[in-house]
Amino acid sequence: MQELTKLGIAEILNDWNYWNRDFEEYVPRTEYLNKIRRFRRSGEIIVLTGIRRSGKSTLLKLEMQDLAHSVGKEALLYINFEDARFSEALDTWTLDQIFETYRETINPEGDVYIFLDEVQNVDGWEKWVRTAYELKKAKIYVTGSSSKLLSGEIATSISGRYLQLDVYPLTFREFLSFQNVECKNIIDYSAKKIEIHRLFTEYLRYGGFPRVAMVDEDLKKEELLSYFHTILLKDILARFRIRNFEKLKKLVEYLLTNDTKQNSINSITRALRYNYETVEDYMDYLRQVYMVFELRNFNYSLKKQLLSDTKYYAIDTGFVNAVSFSFSQNIGRLYENVVFNELMRRGKTIFFLNEGGYECDFVVQGGGGLEDGAQNDSAQEDVAQNDSAQEGNFVTGAYQVCYDLNEQNMQREVSGLVMACRKFGLGKGYIITESTTKTVKEDGVEIRVVPITVFLLGLVDQV
Repeated sequence: MQELTKLGIAEILNDWNYWNRDFEEYVPRTEYLNKIRRFRRSGEIIVLTGIRRSGKSTLLKLEMQDLAHSVGKEALLYINFEDARFSEALDTWTLDQIFETYRETINPEGDVYIFLDEVQNVDGWEKWVRTAYELKKAKIYVTGSSSKLLSGEIATSISGRYLQLDVYPLTFREFLSFQNVECKNIIDYSAKKIEIHRLFTEYLRYGGFPRVAMVDEDLKKEELLSYFHTILLKDILARFRIRNFEKLKKLVEYLLTNDTKQNSINSITRALRYNYETVEDYMDYLRQVYMVFELRNFNYSLKKQLLSDTKYYAIDTGFVNAVSFSFSQNIGRLYENVVFNELMRRGKTIFFLNEGGYECDFVVQGGGGLEDGAQNDSAQEDVAQNDSAQEGNFVTGAYQVCYDLNEQNMQREVSGLVMACRKFGLGKGYIITESTTKTVKEDGVEIRVVPITVFLLGLVDQV
């Protein structure tokens, strides 16, 4: 590919920036924007990571729009490194040329806020960013679609100089706001219950990618399949130099068809008749690009945790429905996946618990949520006596997920939850289901049964 001239660079920058045009209108994601603005005050490098199409670029543009009121549009430089006009061999020289072109043509002397979108495409970006940061050339924002964007040598290069924010597809509350439905409290919920339940079915079917939430229903599945294939092709095959697309695709489809079930590298290897190392590598790549997350059986011993079977959850139920089973085939698994994603986005450390013939879907570490149960003194003493326990890592909540709670499965769900609550000294636990609301006592444990929409909207304490 022919080397870009400064004229070519200027044309690319002019197409992407807002120096001579208005900003687009976007639905704001308030929680993320508030965090970014808080990070801004630190003066550190701001890093947004997350799966492709989760909304990182839009958040950058909303931040730019906010900054423009105080510093002017000319102070803002946005670079999209996925623009096909850039050479595939992007490096620090390219960054130097871009910055020089911007200084010469747009902003010769003023302050600069630079936004580097999908920066993992630039070889050696972290060295350039560190230098620009230390020489105070610019305030810097970075996005990337890899969980290892800041690992190893890269993290060392800018260690102590950045604040990171993981960006996920929409929560259900955000999804409602994209549909112009506001639900602040249980009064709103009661008044809009029919509409909320209709939209939850859509959210469960098509997931929470922002663009998918906005397009017409007949285009949603095609949009999801486009994301799915682009992630496999660009973020995995191209980046990790994998040759066999069909083999990777088959593994992902297997995972999405068996999400929420206990699994292991060995069992996947046997099921697909793949090489063990191949499966291990592919699983690592899928985790790096945020396609799947793994959940381990709780144990105070890290060694035993790592040796246990694993459950895998998709970043978005839209992928599950688009590439695996039909929507109605197993709604219960979709419910469980949605609850996992919500707990993860609330900053919880999550495990499942399989012990003594009983199972609890989720036990979580991390306090501060309205749903967290209280611990008693004896449980804390038991944890303190275990050498593997870390201060501040107490289990604070236990959850079962059951789409259709009935007489046949009630005892099983309650028994698993009580087992977890008694193990960790929790005074109450939660069963998340389709529409039931009630409270029961079992073996000294308060069991709160709540509808999944109430849980997702953070209204548990109001019912």
